[in-house]
Amino acid sequence: MTERVIKPTAKPATVGCAAPGIEVIDLGQIYREPSAHCDDPFQPHRVDYFCFICIDRGRGSHWVDGVSHPYQDGSLIFINRDQHHAFDRNDSPQGKLVVITPAFFSACAANIRNSYFVPFHLSLMCSPVLQMAPSDSQNCHGLLEQLIVAIAEADQDTTIVELLFAALVLKLSRQRSLQRPAADDLCRRRFTEFLNLVENGFHQSRDATVYAGKMHLSYKSLNQLCKRCSGRTAKQIIDFRLNLEITRKLRMNSDCIQSIAFEMGFDDITNFVRYFKRHNNVTPANYRAACQ
Repeated sequence: MTERVIKPTAKPATVGCAAPGIEVIDLGQIYREPSAHCDDPFQPHRVDYFCFICIDRGRGSHWVDGVSHPYQDGSLIFINRDQHHAFDRNDSPQGKLVVITPAFFSACAANIRNSYFVPFHLSLMCSPVLQMAPSDSQNCHGLLEQLIVAIAEADQDTTIVELLFAALVLKLSRQRSLQRPAADDLCRRRFTEFLNLVENGFHQSRDATVYAGKMHLSYKSLNQLCKRCSGRTAKQIIDFRLNLEITRKLRMNSDCIQSIAFEMGFDDITNFVRYFKRHNNVTPANYRAACQ
């Protein structure tokens, strides 16, 4: 299989809209101009962002990590970072593709009081395709339409875009949590236990072996559990949660960067800066300046 990486376009699509970190693309454009988005969207390609596909009308199938998943009117198809997916060139669905960078995802988390870390990761255990009741689908579609309008009007201030997207993610995560998970009950309970441990202890330890010890598991067994339930390693999940909190504090708190580093469990400011830059491609100081 040829691996391709597709990235959000720098400019708004001809049919769609974009703001820093998020883009909404009309599915019709992907089928009309496939090369505008990647070499070939009809061949499996890896994505380095989060995205979901909203099917307004149409029936067909979408390829995700080697499995063909059927969809119909009102379906939502979730593609997570580092997954491979492909459109079927024989289909002609109507709807939208919403593309979100990890940095934008973190920025949205900074604007809400309650963490969506646990519900988001629990939703990864479910099928990529979510079929909602008509009333729920209509509510989510309304939020998406508001999001599209907000993106078009955002200019340089994306606060409203971030708040609307955060609301949409929470609603979709709760809907997905109602699905029957692909993992069995024992795996789900143990994975939930791990997520809760991370939620309560990420600022004290980012060492996966510490959490494995608390669960009386080996490091290898914990990684196998996480990969089975979410497609991610334990370390990736811990880093995801820690990075969410760091970006939240940089945006919302006036504390100095050194204080934030110590609060997040870093004894050395240099290591903190390196850690943040590795995950966000920018220093904490530059990130904070860009948010002001």
